[in-house]
Amino acid sequence: MKRKTSKKFVSSAGMAAVLVFGVTACSSPSSNSPANTSSNSSSGGVTAVSMFASPGGDIINLNTNWFTKYVEKKFNIKINWVQVPSSDVATKQSLLLSSGDYPDVFWSGSFSNADVLKYSQQGILVPLNDLIKQYAPNLEKAIQTDPGLKQDVTAPDGNIYALPGYNYCFHCMWSSKLWINSALLKKYGLQVPTTTQAFTQTLEALKQHGITPLTGDTDGWNGNPTTFLMNSFIYDDGSDYFDVNNGKITFAPIQDQWKQGLEYIHSLYTQGLLDRQAFSQKESIVDREVAQNKVAMVPEGNFAAVTSVPSIIKNWATMAPLKGPNGVQYATFYSPVPSGASFAITNKASKTEEIQMMKLLNFIWTPEGTQMLDFGPSGKYWTPAKKGQLGLDGKQALFNTDWNKFYNGGSQQNEGWDQMGPIDQSEIWRNGGVAVPPYSPSGLTSSLLQLETEKNYAGHQPPEVYPGNVWIPTAENQQYAMYQTNIDNFVNQWTSEFIVGSKSIDKDWNTYVQGVENLGLDQYIKMSQSAMGKPFDTSQYQPDPKDVKFLESLK
Repeated sequence: MKRKTSKKFVSSAGMAAVLVFGVTACSSPSSNSPANTSSNSSSGGVTAVSMFASPGGDIINLNTNWFTKYVEKKFNIKINWVQVPSSDVATKQSLLLSSGDYPDVFWSGSFSNADVLKYSQQGILVPLNDLIKQYAPNLEKAIQTDPGLKQDVTAPDGNIYALPGYNYCFHCMWSSKLWINSALLKKYGLQVPTTTQAFTQTLEALKQHGITPLTGDTDGWNGNPTTFLMNSFIYDDGSDYFDVNNGKITFAPIQDQWKQGLEYIHSLYTQGLLDRQAFSQKESIVDREVAQNKVAMVPEGNFAAVTSVPSIIKNWATMAPLKGPNGVQYATFYSPVPSGASFAITNKASKTEEIQMMKLLNFIWTPEGTQMLDFGPSGKYWTPAKKGQLGLDGKQALFNTDWNKFYNGGSQQNEGWDQMGPIDQSEIWRNGGVAVPPYSPSGLTSSLLQLETEKNYAGHQPPEVYPGNVWIPTAENQQYAMYQTNIDNFVNQWTSEFIVGSKSIDKDWNTYVQGVENLGLDQYIKMSQSAMGKPFDTSQYQPDPKDVKFLESLK
């Protein structure tokens, strides 16, 4: 997929959420507390700065880490880390801020918009606008040009108090994919279905041969088949359930088209075409069935998570969204704008610390800075691309990265920070990785996902969607969170019960709709509409035939 760019977008950097190799475990907490590591001190011209962080389990020691030492030398600072486990970030962060004993900088914190409003109004988080403009022009350019980023980071008072890690991820934007075993179709003389009617017929034929036609799981990345199937009847965003048309929000799960989608999915379930374990089993069970060639179709965002059996990988490919009886054919689009923020500067920091932090961010928000933050120095896990090596977009590549070596079975390293903090894995950086054959071991999480997204999903999204991040006024936040939680839980529960038949779609539909409305739906929609600002414009995200042709040539 390629984002269509006008001149103002040509040099843009960054979108959201990539392959989530992410921070999972964590180093042991530092023995230093903020109280004795802060203090805006300097020694011999070196500025000491205390930084809150949650390093990934692969990082051996932040204090001796190569990138830490590189940053300290380059920006003339001494970092005193305040480290917490990833499972304890929000709790520890809240305790520190409440106690008044907090660090100069939160590097990889966990700030919701409500947190940002709360702590900025208390004067704890300092405005970053002028600092960014003066000392971080790369970050400023991204804020002004990357779709949705300015709206995402700007609080209602016009100030920027916190920043997210911002990643441009093609396949993540359309991660509600459906994978199909093309070898089984060929074996039984079947074609890839393109409509819901043909899909049913294909599932029936597969069932007759003793194959589990369609399954799913509860813990995989978009492993529930409901979202993919519902998009043949009405747009299902997979989370808030908001549809946006001409800037106006509607709630999809109470519309007649949603009811029609439930009837279709229920019919698949009752006929045994949709695995009865799809809504209760773990991903590991699906992996085993795929490896044993017992299942034909699997919903999953990342194919590498479905199977790791080399002998059957090439049998699998994605299937485009199905056209429903009324011509609906959507693919869920997950906004690249992240929710929440990781980075903030507190009122404990000196002016020198503020400036050095901005200079550090300005470096990180370049392809080279991002590469070094993630993987350390050139030579071990990556090298500059050679002339003639091409990236995912078929243009000259920037880096040749050995992802398999870096993420080899959870091994540890002490070269980079591995996506920790307010990173910018930009569009330029993403496309700058050397393209490898899609079905090679290292291509499964890059070239293959890019190719399948380009071919079958990019361009099938609505022209506008609800933003991935909105600002709810502080006074309304608690009420809004209650509406959101109660309504989402109610919809999810009833959707499952309708599909499996414990609730009757014919008899119980009106009761269900009334139940949603009784939970404060009208007020929830009103508050969401007010907070939305501008819808996220997806029209610029379209497939590029040249990219598809290039990636297919690598096979």
